Amino acid sequence: MSLTRRLMWPKTGEEVQIFENGSLVVEGHVTYSGDDEVRILTREAETTILDANQLLTGIDNRSVMVKKKARRA
Repeated sequence: MSLTRRLMWPKTGEEVQIFENGSLVVEGHVTYSGDDEVRILTREAETTILDANQLLTGIDNRSVMVKKKARRA
């Protein structure tokens, strides 16, 4: 896994915003992050499931950007 992938890949327990081509796709809490899919629980209590292969491809070609919220101490 490249450095960009490692830094941007959403990990379980993180609060993230995922953008595709500059538009917000999903914002919420990562409940599962695996080789097959990433699940994000939104504020509306809906679970969004993202395909891991599409997410990796988007990160590689820079069409997808993952912003992580800072952790509170």
